[in-house]
Amino acid sequence: MARVRRAGLNRERLPMPTQKRRRLGDILVEMGFISRDQLEMAAQEAKKTGALLGEVLQRLDWVTDEDLQSVIAVQSGAQILDTDAVEVDFDLISKVPHEFVSRYEIFPFSLKDGVLHAATANPFDVLARDKLARLTGAKVAMYVAPKEWVLNAIDLYYKTAATIDSDVESITQVGGSGVAVGENQIVRLANLLIEKGYLLQASDIHIVPDHYLVRVFYRIDGVLYQQYLFPIRFFQALTSRLKVMAEIDISNPNIPHDGRISYKGSVGSFELRVSTFPTHLGETIVLRLLVYSSVVGDLKNLGFEEREFNLFMKTIHRPYGLILTTGPTGSGKTTTLYSALMDVNNPSVSVMTIEDPIEFEIPTLRQSAVAPKAGLNFGNAIRAAMRQDPDVILVGEIRDQETAELALRASITGHLVLSTLHTNDAASAVSRLLDLGVSPTMLASALTMVVAQRLLRRVCAHCAGEREVTNAEIQLFARYSIDPPEKVAQANGCKNCHNSGYRGRTGIYEIMVIDKVVEELIVTSALRSKIEEAMVSAGSSLLFQQALKKVRRGVTSMEEVYRVVAHA
Repeated sequence: MARVRRAGLNRERLPMPTQKRRRLGDILVEMGFISRDQLEMAAQEAKKTGALLGEVLQRLDWVTDEDLQSVIAVQSGAQILDTDAVEVDFDLISKVPHEFVSRYEIFPFSLKDGVLHAATANPFDVLARDKLARLTGAKVAMYVAPKEWVLNAIDLYYKTAATIDSDVESITQVGGSGVAVGENQIVRLANLLIEKGYLLQASDIHIVPDHYLVRVFYRIDGVLYQQYLFPIRFFQALTSRLKVMAEIDISNPNIPHDGRISYKGSVGSFELRVSTFPTHLGETIVLRLLVYSSVVGDLKNLGFEEREFNLFMKTIHRPYGLILTTGPTGSGKTTTLYSALMDVNNPSVSVMTIEDPIEFEIPTLRQSAVAPKAGLNFGNAIRAAMRQDPDVILVGEIRDQETAELALRASITGHLVLSTLHTNDAASAVSRLLDLGVSPTMLASALTMVVAQRLLRRVCAHCAGEREVTNAEIQLFARYSIDPPEKVAQANGCKNCHNSGYRGRTGIYEIMVIDKVVEELIVTSALRSKIEEAMVSAGSSLLFQQALKKVRRGVTSMEEVYRVVAHA
């Protein structure tokens, strides 16, 4: 988020305590954040300047915002908010007035089971908490968050989110076909379309020309939704603006182009990958939003079942071997691999990546993008990387025999290699690599794990319902050895989920560990079905079985499972 404000408590609203509360400075010393001498120096500076102790300590760079949050949580008994995982209930934006949240610097973000969850930098403000409870008729649970985050969340959801649609309409609906489009209008329009995508948590923005109109689509949770429709007279100027932002040549619209935008706006700073493609009606533009929290996540939060999580963690911490993630485009393979890299990455490990293109720049990783026109492809990039003394190598995708053989050779010679492959299930990865022409013996000795995955949409927590399970579904659960539930989740739809009935996604993972039995099958080039049988016999669950487990727990619906996963 763009606006920067110093974090700290609002002294004017601290209530008079009914019992003696431990002092902030004392807790900082006890928790080891600062020494007693540093506390005394900061206290003297605070007394002299009239500033808050926390602000002085931050200004001296002796504590971070996170340190202060931890201490305030200890002092108040409130929980620390995980700001990267917050899902905002848009209904609360209309229920709690902007004047209230601005005055008390409280951001309400969720209402569940009669409890209103709200973020604040000042959990001691009992007056504000009580007023919020009376205003909403709910119990209030306070969470500690950086003041900067709270203020920016208020701006973002109460101002920016509420005005984007009206701003887009005011720009695109004024004047007739003969009215010239101003440069400032186009700049503003481009920014609004990007910021809308960020707020919707979209993965992609599609800008498509029609005969007389421009259509703007957003891909949310894997599904494309049309959001805006405006006159074609805006298209050429909008296309040029986005290409300039992405540093793309605007002089030749007849060939595809790729570029990248480093965006900084009212919603924050993030990267976008831009692709243009010429059509008979003009260039279509697709912008992929590369937001760190959506690309790199905690492995525990990706959706692994306990057994699969333990297997995956054990394997990625082995010193060598080839680990493959497989699935169609958009199934979360990149997120899984980036998250795995972040888990194994530490100062004693040398990690290199070879990508096409670099999805997200991560500090401490040595990342490289292939450039075929310049002579750098996956094959010779792996050769060069091997001379850089790496411990872990990520290869963006195995597409041909050369890349496959070099990845296998690297894993055999003491490196951990992570890569992706386009197959529908785990067992098919073996057939695919053999079809590329690699040696069965080398494959059997190098491959350690294959992870096939998909992403399922979660039913919206704000509007999800339930329905009775059908007889056919009961039989389906029984077929996969899962106790059928009495009821299953049903997607309904509300404004929190764009009327889709779903909000957010979770992964399902089919994991094949290469044990002695599978090794022998690979060496003999056995059929895919035989390899899958061995995998299941060893205790692995198929993708559809993993999906049914999510349905049984009420995470997703049967309709979503049928949409994403095929079953035999």
